[in-house]
Amino acid sequence: MVKLYYTPTSCGASSFISAFITGINFDCEAVDLATHTTESGIDFYTINPKGNVPTLILDDGTILNENIACLEYILDLSLQNKEGVKIGSDNNTSERYILKQHLSFVATELHPVIGMFFNPSVKSDKYIREFLLTVFDKKMKYLESYMIQDKNFIHGNSFTIVDAYLHIVLGWTGYVGIDLNKYENALKYKQFIDNIPEVKKAKNRMAFFPKTTV
Repeated sequence: MVKLYYTPTSCGASSFISAFITGINFDCEAVDLATHTTESGIDFYTINPKGNVPTLILDDGTILNENIACLEYILDLSLQNKEGVKIGSDNNTSERYILKQHLSFVATELHPVIGMFFNPSVKSDKYIREFLLTVFDKKMKYLESYMIQDKNFIHGNSFTIVDAYLHIVLGWTGYVGIDLNKYENALKYKQFIDNIPEVKKAKNRMAFFPKTTV
């Protein structure tokens, strides 16, 4: 069985949530990113030399250790199940390329800038923080104006892997003292995704039954 290494508050949670919602069953193991030790006590660097989550170990031993790759793998599995829940567009369609574009924005534009606020140097240097806040503001204005607007979902009319990823990243703002209230569209969007029953169930499973996704 495919194995997922993740942490409940990192972007790795988006892979867990996506697999849960689509009914795909993975073995799971949480990773302590402070010590890079798995829940069973293994040095995580021996599993993934990059030390990051999510990490998927496929049945043939292939290692996927970037979030976009993991999420697209889960999406493709969901598309193979004709009766299952699909969380994205079909391959080789214009809609799939737009989905990739949205994923790339979250991964390369928004994720890194919010992630920088966890750096102790940013916390202690007001000038660095002010600079990063201006960068963050630019990214958020694009997100609000061109991706979220007044929609409940980023891509299409239902939950996709983009929503699984983006709402986790937006959730980090609460840990680093960034107020989302000035970004009304983003705040409304995040609250909507947070309150989807299946998303809540997935997070509850991460908290209490983390050995498998379903």
